[in-house]
Amino acid sequence: MIGSVSLILGRREYSATLKYDSLVGRGLKRIRRRLEDQLSSPSSAAATYEISQTIEDVDVEFDVPGYAIGDLILEVTPRRLRLQAAGRQGRSRTVGGAFDSWVDLPEPVDPDKVTAVLQDGVLTVKMAKTAWVRGEAIRVPVHETLVPSQQATQEQGQARA
Repeated sequence: MIGSVSLILGRREYSATLKYDSLVGRGLKRIRRRLEDQLSSPSSAAATYEISQTIEDVDVEFDVPGYAIGDLILEVTPRRLRLQAAGRQGRSRTVGGAFDSWVDLPEPVDPDKVTAVLQDGVLTVKMAKTAWVRGEAIRVPVHETLVPSQQATQEQGQARA
């Protein structure tokens, strides 16, 4: 056995085992090194996502570890969602690589009724379903998780007392 590698990125696990030390084994070793280099950065792969829906909404959760709000651009049409990220460099290595992901939505949504929240490396996009389909894309701002307004009001009242 030459070796094995297992990496967990977001919700996916990648693993490989090399068993033969021959010309094929050496070729596989080079491929393994390339994969390790690509997968060592959380951003080198395109963003993985999950789609869920209710009667009124379509929700898409993207795994985007290592990205900040300013790195992400989200666009929505009634039938498709597009998430783009510009690459950026940290002091010691690449923090986020560029990607462009398209998601076909299971049902038409209203681009005017979309919210996007980034928390702990997961971007949650909530979209209201609609019966009318329009074609223009609308850019959606991504927000950080905020304290609910009722709880914030109570905390301000306690701070004044």
